[in-house]
Formats: sequence, structure tokens, C-alpha cells
Amino acid sequence: MKSANFRSILAFGALLILLLSGCNTTYEMEVDAISNPSITDAESYIIIPRDPETDVNDLRYKETVDYIKTALSGKGLYEALDAEEADMVVEIDYGMEPPRQEYRVVEEPVFATIQQPDTIQQVAQTDPKTGRTVVYNVRVPGRLSRELIGYEERLKSVVVNEKYLELTAKENTLVTSSDIPPQEIWSVQVRNYDENNDLREYIPIMAASVADYAGEDTGSNHNVRLKEKDDVVQFIKKGIVQKPATRPIADTNEG
Repeated sequence: MKSANFRSILAFGALLILLLSGCNTTYEMEVDAISNPSITDAESYIIIPRDPETDVNDLRYKETVDYIKTALSGKGLYEALDAEEADMVVEIDYGMEPPRQEYRVVEEPVFATIQQPDTIQQVAQTDPKTGRTVVYNVRVPGRLSRELIGYEERLKSVVVNEKYLELTAKENTLVTSSDIPPQEIWSVQVRNYDENNDLREYIPIMAASVADYAGEDTGSNHNVRLKEKDDVVQFIKKGIVQKPATRPIADTNEG
């Protein structure tokens, strides 16, 4: 009887986890960030597309830029009102690679039909003529139930849609004429590899990774797991962007 109860609890727990995970999707990102330690005071920026053919009036592009501005605001960076006064130029690129087929080891639940133990019930029957009551035992077959008994691994063919968001911040050389290319200040590359092909759903999630890693140095690819209800993801989606018109001016008044 204890074994049956344990299996029931296990099945209920698995169902509960499934329901909760469905309400708060987990996204797995691969982040690669580098920074230039010799430039640490760049705060204002302008954003441009890496591909000069990009339509900057496209609604998808504008939405992506808004997410990025929100992400950068979380790092204390702000958009310059005058492009020539910006400390850096942030080039952005995003999209999805052509689908490709991969084989992955996945865990799948294993269910079995479980025969619950029979039970004995006492039944009382009274003879209407004599008034005598006879009590006898009746065997009641246990019910059949389908329960989770474990997991098994198997090789599964999946179609992978690689989605990416890349930001590269460089020195602003709009007002200088030099053959020397601008120095790179920092860059962040965020990629996701799963079966989902909805790029728009993933852009704010990838931007949330930018919020954590812009200006940082991961040394190598860093795996990040974000949930839809994480604070940083909600911050990005709400579009809370702070854009000071100028750098903060120190108070030089004395007395």
C-alpha cells in the first residue's frame, strides 16, 4: 500500500512540475562577451545597424532597438541626443540562421498501468422474514491507474533554429578623419539553439542577457538560463529606458 501511495505522490509531483514550468518558460542562452580594459569611461552611445541595408524604420528593428536601449540603461549607459557627442557607436545585428537538423539525447517519461491491491468490504444483508442479519466479506478488485514510473533516454531528431543578437560598441569617430579604425570597446554575442522559430519572442530574452554582460568579459562562451518571469526579463519587456540628455554635471559651487 505504501508503494502505491509513493507512486501516486511521484506522479502528482511530476504533473505539478510540468504545470509550473509551462507557466514560466526557461530559455537557455549562450553568451560570449569581451571588453577593452583600456577604455572604461564610455557611457553615451548611438545605435546603428551592422548591415547598412537594414531598414531603420522597420517596426521589428525599432522594437529590437527599444529592448537594447532598456538593457543598456541597466548598465548605466544612455543614448546621446547628439550623435557627434556620443562616446561610442553600438552596432547591432540580430536574426535567425537557416534551420538545421540535429540529434539529441532527450529524457522521456515512462508510464505504466498499475493494478491497485484488492480490498475487502463487509456487506450486511437482513432476511425480511426472519429479521436475521448476515454479514459477509466481498472482495473488490483494485482499480487500474496509469502512473509515472521513471524516465528513459532516447536519441531524437530535432530541427534547430539558431537565433542570435550581437552588439559591438566602438569608439565614436564620426567627427574625426583618420585611417585608423575605431577601437572596439566591448561586444556581446547572445545565441539560442532550440526548436522554436519565433525570433520576436526571443529578442527581449536575448536583450536581457545583454543587460547582464555588456561591458563584461566572460573569457569564453557562458551558458545562461533565464525564465520569462525573471526580474531582468520583465524589466526589458516593460521598456523602462532612462535617457539623460547629457552626462551628469558635477556641482562646482562652493559654500
